[in-house]
Amino acid sequence: MADADKPKTEESEAAKAEEKPKAEESKAAESEKRKEATGSEPEAKRLKPTPPDKAVVKKQVEYYLSDENLKYDKFFHEKIAADKEGWLEMQLILSCNKMKVMRATKDDVIASLKESKIEINATGDKLRRPGGAPLPKLEARPSHQKKSSIHVHDGGVVAIFKSVPAEQQWTHIKQAVQDKLPPKVNLWHVGKVDDKSECALACAPFDGDIAFFEELEIEVGGAKLKCETCFGESLQKVLKDMPKMIRDKRERESRKRQKERNRPIKLGTSHFNNVAMLRGRVKEILNARSDGEQLKPDGSDFKLIKSLLQFHPAGDAKSKGLVGIKVAKSQQGDSRCFYMIKEDGKEEDFSAKKCLDAVELNPPYVQVEEKKTEAKASAKPAADGAKKEEAKTETKAADAEKKVEGGDPKTEEIKAEEKAAEPNKEEDKKEEKPTA
Repeated sequence: MADADKPKTEESEAAKAEEKPKAEESKAAESEKRKEATGSEPEAKRLKPTPPDKAVVKKQVEYYLSDENLKYDKFFHEKIAADKEGWLEMQLILSCNKMKVMRATKDDVIASLKESKIEINATGDKLRRPGGAPLPKLEARPSHQKKSSIHVHDGGVVAIFKSVPAEQQWTHIKQAVQDKLPPKVNLWHVGKVDDKSECALACAPFDGDIAFFEELEIEVGGAKLKCETCFGESLQKVLKDMPKMIRDKRERESRKRQKERNRPIKLGTSHFNNVAMLRGRVKEILNARSDGEQLKPDGSDFKLIKSLLQFHPAGDAKSKGLVGIKVAKSQQGDSRCFYMIKEDGKEEDFSAKKCLDAVELNPPYVQVEEKKTEAKASAKPAADGAKKEEAKTETKAADAEKKVEGGDPKTEEIKAEEKAAEPNKEEDKKEEKPTA
């Protein structure tokens, strides 16, 4: 039986082997038919990216070549200064991250700058400031705080002085800083001047301490030294070299400040338990609207965002002529943001993050007096009700006392009649007795 089955299995395997090429041939034939059927039809067009907004490109390029940017932008400053006529390569502008996000091309830049004072050379590969204007003086770019570093100095500011004159010691730095500090505020630690001529210090926390040290300038040994507040790696390095006692003290003060900061805030007519809840509400407002949808002017969301705008670094100037607020896609990327609608119909976006960070640094806490006033207002009706109840109770008690003392007039009359009737009853009894 086993030998008889072998030829059958071999035949079936051979049949399968023959079927495979046939299946492959049929697939190839089907694909050829599809090609022939679609050959007469035009090829599908590829989706072209949306061209960038000319106004946005113009605004960005003008910013790159403005005094505001060039006084901090060392790279562009040096490139322009190296050219005798003050030209800057177009390719350098196009290589900037924001230009890449917008997918701006050379042609886009040239088209957007037609009504601008920025000059473009004949070949279109270079730009320069109007009339080759002189460059501003190059300055150190101010350090911007990241969201994660807003509260790193809650336990007290850690700062550093650089380029300390060789003859000067840490005691001279300490005295110069202490003289400018507010009353009753002390320096916790001042380190020695190291081999890099740098001197670090830690100060007790006080209101407005970060702003104070960012503007602080002292004079030692005939040299003026600008104070730098430490962030990131420089902060970690300075803290590592400080005594453990100072680090622990900063940690305790930081926890204390965080606890104090977790208090209710009021923005416009809206109340929030803390700044984190405000951030969450702003995010909800953004997510709840579709692109281009306006906030209702008489709604609470509109009032909240308008109040939040006042915390923007340029809030007063930005909100001038504001008649509406809408939600739409940001011009800088795929994110969404708020847009101000002005009286003349123009629209301008603004960063809600900048506003929220400003609120975080200086929260509009609900005042204690305001709370007391509300408590008193709610307590008044209860007090009035209690007084009325007391008055009713007193009236009832007085009536009861009167009844006890004077008695009821009707009951008194009944008693008098009963007494008057008693002698008559006795006489009737005498008359009823039999005579002997």
